[in-house]
Amino acid sequence: MALLKYREYDKYVLKYLNGLTEAVHKSIIIEGVADILNMSEEDRQMLLANQNYTAHNYRVGWRLSYLKQAELIENAGRGIYKITDFGRGFLAANPDFDFKTMKDKTPYLQNQKQNNKKIVNEDDIEAGESEEVKRTTEDYYEGVEAEILIRLKSLGENSVDKGTKFEDICLDLLGEMGYGTKDRTGGAGDRGIDGTLTLDKFGFDKVGIQCKCYSDNKITDNEITKFYHGLKNVNGINRGIFITTTDFTPTAKKVVDETKDIKIVLINGYKLARLMREYKVGVEIMEVNYIYNIVI
Repeated sequence: MALLKYREYDKYVLKYLNGLTEAVHKSIIIEGVADILNMSEEDRQMLLANQNYTAHNYRVGWRLSYLKQAELIENAGRGIYKITDFGRGFLAANPDFDFKTMKDKTPYLQNQKQNNKKIVNEDDIEAGESEEVKRTTEDYYEGVEAEILIRLKSLGENSVDKGTKFEDICLDLLGEMGYGTKDRTGGAGDRGIDGTLTLDKFGFDKVGIQCKCYSDNKITDNEITKFYHGLKNVNGINRGIFITTTDFTPTAKKVVDETKDIKIVLINGYKLARLMREYKVGVEIMEVNYIYNIVI
């Protein structure tokens, strides 16, 4: 079958989300909508003209943005979406809605105006203007980063193996970011830190590292306090970096803010995944695309 036009995707994306009980990542929505449409593998892999983006993925990505403007769906996290209560009611009343119905019966136009966003027509999108290409690239990066986090959380065959591999990845990342000599100290008797790095490649000053690869639990103030004492009282270090695959509780962040004699930097899961992508740790670049502006 031929691919649907952009606006024809709206009801299928919303119907797919309406059938779920929890929020899901955009990559799952893309596959789910393709399944609903019973798309062939050839159609799923069809590229946009003169670009290296699949047309189906691109169109679903754009429709998510439009449905969000209409308040039919909302973000539950970075690149993660769920249908709203308003969206469920709208779909029940308008099961075969079109774009005009969505504009007339939702806050779509009002939100477009408030956000001062240009309403992009489909000819502009199909032409692949640089703004849309940039948006698609950013969405792709989000997908890569989400997958990095999933992979990190499933590292190793047991908790010890998982911790060791995660510590090595974190030290490798910081090395790529320009820190100097690294020394991994994690494990039993690690004296409160998992490793150290010198501040630069000449070996000036040490930075203590703590790495926690959790699936769900956030880092608490107790863990930050323990790290603080490990840095100052045990190792005599006045700089530290705490890295986790999840996030930090408000009280944990408060402890860091109130710490004056030791500088501690916090890196949560989202920031870690972005840094890994940017510094190519745990990933490899398969293809590079350029966007050109003619200046002659």
